[in-house]
Amino acid sequence: MTQIDGDHMLDEQSIPTRANPELDLANEDDDFLKEIDPELYRSDEDDDSLEDFADVLATVNLELLPELGATVRQRLDSGVEHEHPVVGKPMNGSYNILFPLDFGDGIRWLLKIPINGVEGKWDQMSAASLTAEANTMRMLKRDTTIPLPEVFDFSSTTENKIGCPYILMSHVSGLPLYDVWFGHHLSGVDPETLRLRRIRILDGIASAMVQLEPYSFETGGSPLFDLDGFSVGVGPMRQLDQQAMLDRRCIHEDASCDPLYAEKAPISDPEKFYTFLLNLHAKSNPSNAGENALLNQMISWIPEPNSLKPFVLAHPDFDVQNILVSEDGQIEGIIDWDGVVAVPRSIGNERYPGWLTRDWDPLMYGYEESMDEGVEPAGLWEDSPDTLKYYRAVYRQSILKAKGCDKLSLGTTRMSLIAENLAIAADDPACRIHILLKMVGGIFGIIDDEAVLKCFDLIEAFTEDEVDELEVAALQDGFKRMLEMDL
Repeated sequence: MTQIDGDHMLDEQSIPTRANPELDLANEDDDFLKEIDPELYRSDEDDDSLEDFADVLATVNLELLPELGATVRQRLDSGVEHEHPVVGKPMNGSYNILFPLDFGDGIRWLLKIPINGVEGKWDQMSAASLTAEANTMRMLKRDTTIPLPEVFDFSSTTENKIGCPYILMSHVSGLPLYDVWFGHHLSGVDPETLRLRRIRILDGIASAMVQLEPYSFETGGSPLFDLDGFSVGVGPMRQLDQQAMLDRRCIHEDASCDPLYAEKAPISDPEKFYTFLLNLHAKSNPSNAGENALLNQMISWIPEPNSLKPFVLAHPDFDVQNILVSEDGQIEGIIDWDGVVAVPRSIGNERYPGWLTRDWDPLMYGYEESMDEGVEPAGLWEDSPDTLKYYRAVYRQSILKAKGCDKLSLGTTRMSLIAENLAIAADDPACRIHILLKMVGGIFGIIDDEAVLKCFDLIEAFTEDEVDELEVAALQDGFKRMLEMDL
């Protein structure tokens, strides 16, 4: 997958990868080979892009993919027979592999298989998550105008004809949002055209996100559905356990890329939803007690609206790699609903898109002033802090327009800059201290060495449980002021 930064990737549908050269179909049936794109198994000794999916590729019954596609399409088309589709080159994200199925009449479908979708790795928690993803996509396709793929078929078990769980869905055409958002650098778009395209993008995204409002709940968790595909509440959810994955690599010296998940029961308290993983590992990481205590304190000050149900459905990875657009900025598709859950409203459907909050996640933010002069970066392009602040203001207006109101009742979108980055800090130990430094600097209006000293003084005080009450009061007052600011 093409990397946008240390954590974020370009669109899974639009960035094809080359095939695993270790696959050998030389002895397979000739008719089957006619249904496989000849480029699919082109050898390339330097290509290891699918190495992490070796177990899936060794398990999935490729011979039956064309038959599956044709059978499902015939069922949907009231018995009209279709020729078997051709299986194209697989595309992969971090945790899913997708096989294009190209029909003779130009229709393209995608079959998505999770990285752990093999016997011995696939479990009930993952099966429930895939079922929730497929049913949520069907519900949103039926009841909203959110542009997302149509789910034609899914299986949440390894005990099916192809040997792996899957979702079979439509392909959404469009340009990666990154390419259009940074069109001034990548294709010479003039500044005013770029600004109008960006506003159009944000208006379209806001229009889609506010349509998630009806799917609100008293508890947070994975959506549950009845046999007719209608929402009936929430159940346990799985959450990517980045601390466990870090420990696996650094302590146990295991280089596996398989995701590790923790199961989270439905939670009625938004604060506990935020801190679930942080507190899950507290006893095994006592050296981080001060950091964790400071972070817990800040999270406890995040306000939630009292007049609404506290949890709402939200896109699980609301960032640049999962949005496809036209050249002029119309939203064509919002993809990758893997792991969709109901979350606290403070990080729910009215929060900022991820690429607008990057400057408050310092470890992931790679902006350099030379980028504004058109100097090509070693990595990929970033917006300046001032530019991000400007488009956050644009997005607040986009949400207001989409909701048809004059002001946000609690400034949920405005506060999500802080809330979302605190959620990242709670879940990702690599980003935690960097985000805390940013928060402390924002609270006290200090930067650089002064912010570092202040943050570590607070961490030490929390570690020793010797925090001065006046210091906590000042911290809380500054935090509340920061939430109300147009940052």
